[in-house]
Amino acid sequence: MNNKTLKQLYTEHHGKVSDKWSLYLASYERLFSEFRERNVRLLEIGIQNGGSLEIWAKYFINANRLVGCDINNDCKKLTYSDSRIALVVGDANLDITEKEILSKTKSYDLIIDDGSHRSSDIIKSFARYFPHIVDGGLYVVEDLHCSYWEEFEGGLFSTFSSLSFFKRLADTINQEHWGIELNRQQLLSGFASHYDVVFEEEILTHIHSIEFINSICVIRKLSPQENESGLRLIVGEEELVELNVKSFNNTVAIPLNQSHNIASLLGVPPEEDLISRLKELAIHDIQIAGLNQVAVERDVQIAGLNQVAVERDVQIAG
Repeated sequence: MNNKTLKQLYTEHHGKVSDKWSLYLASYERLFSEFRERNVRLLEIGIQNGGSLEIWAKYFINANRLVGCDINNDCKKLTYSDSRIALVVGDANLDITEKEILSKTKSYDLIIDDGSHRSSDIIKSFARYFPHIVDGGLYVVEDLHCSYWEEFEGGLFSTFSSLSFFKRLADTINQEHWGIELNRQQLLSGFASHYDVVFEEEILTHIHSIEFINSICVIRKLSPQENESGLRLIVGEEELVELNVKSFNNTVAIPLNQSHNIASLLGVPPEEDLISRLKELAIHDIQIAGLNQVAVERDVQIAGLNQVAVERDVQIAG
C-alpha cells in the first residue's frame, strides 16, 4: 500500500499538468481516505491537461475505473499507459456523452465536477449523474466560488446560482420535519423549470448529507433508511428535571403541523416568487408599451384625418 498522502503524491507528480487548490487536497484526504483501498470507480468531469487522472491512479491503488470527461476536443491528444484510465471527449450534459461515460462502468463511487463552473452546467450535471452514484458514494463539485460571478451565471444573491441550488438541496435532508404536504421534488421545482431538468423524488431520498467547504460542495449518498432520523433512543433512569421523557423511548419523529405557518406555505421560496412576478411585470410592461405605440399611431392617423377634413372644409368654403 502507498502510504503517501494525496498532497505528497500531488507535489511529487511529474507528467501531465493538474490544477487544484491546496484546500481541496486536504479536504479530499479526509473525504476519500475511506475509499482509498477499494475498487473505486471515479468520474471526473473536466480534466484540462489530464494530470489529475494520473494522480488518482496513484492514490486509489486498487481503483477499478478512472474516467475523465472533457468537452475540449484537444483532450483526444491525451494518452495513458494505465488501462484503468479512460477518456470521454464531449459535453457531459448530452445524452450521447452520458451513454459513453456509462459504457465505461454502469455506476460510480466518486464523481468530481470540475467542468465549466457555470451554474447551468453544474445543476444539469448533478441532475444527470447523481443517480449513477452508488449508495455510500460521494458527489463533489469544485470551484463553486464561480457561482458568485455573473460571468459564470451567478452572483452573491443570484436566485438560480449553483450555490443557491445546493443550499436549497440541503433542505431536502430534513423533509420529514417540514410539517407540510410538500415533497423534495416540489421544493426544487423552480430550479427544475429554470434549467429544464428533472429531480426524481426517489433519488432525492438518497441524499444523506451536504457539506460546504470553501468553493466545494460534497453530497453523500446513502440508502433512504439510513437518512431518516429513526427511533428516539432514551437511556438512563433518573428524571430529576424534566419528567416523563422516558415515555418517548423508541418513538419516531412527528413534525409539528405547519399548515398554518405562512412562512412554510408560500408555495415557492420568496426569491423565486419575486423573480416570477418581475418577469410577469416585464411582460406587462412590454404589452403596455405595445398598446401605447398603437395608440400613438392611431393618434397620428386621426391627426392626419383631421388635417384632411380641415383642408376639405377650406376647399368647400372657397
